[in-house]
Amino acid sequence: MDTQVAIAFLFFSVSMSLTPGAGNITLLGISNRYGFSAALPFVAGTAFGVLVVFGGTSAGLLSVLTAFPGVYTIIKYLGMAYLLYLAWGISRFRVEEETPQPMPAHGAGFIAGTLVQVLNPKAWIAAITAFSQFTDVSGSYLIQVMTIITVFVLSVILCTLVWAYFGAALKRLLRSPQQMLLVNRCLGGTLALTVVFMLIQPD
Repeated sequence: MDTQVAIAFLFFSVSMSLTPGAGNITLLGISNRYGFSAALPFVAGTAFGVLVVFGGTSAGLLSVLTAFPGVYTIIKYLGMAYLLYLAWGISRFRVEEETPQPMPAHGAGFIAGTLVQVLNPKAWIAAITAFSQFTDVSGSYLIQVMTIITVFVLSVILCTLVWAYFGAALKRLLRSPQQMLLVNRCLGGTLALTVVFMLIQPD
């Protein structure tokens, strides 16, 4: 991977990781609800999910999805159903004054972050794009794959931390349970709209 291609891939990975999407909107809702530290397991799960998707794509799982398009369809609709479940949970969350909120279990946050990526067809498309556009047949495929996965995972970690911090900062700005409920409903609605957008996209 030469310098120009490397720079192009860096922009690609950051833009894919930083722009609003199902995972980042969910993360924003979690950090807004529980705070920055409670969102860290979700961040770790998101990074692991990206590792699974990119690792699976590079290992040939793409050929399975191509040979059996029904598998891709199942992943697509399972992902949409799960995101709608998350949107419903975020939009219904209420904050009672003077009532401390219990933090979610670390394992639950990690699993949620992983599933948001693994069940997201756009994550697989991003992996396909990365390997098809930023690898060179004249170089070592293994080294290029390891480089792409490493850079993309690091980009995801850094960008999701930014979203988590923003959600926690937003929580500190909200002064009443009514304001928090309104924000959570907006976040849940935005996540639901993301699912609608995914639904209307051609396979």
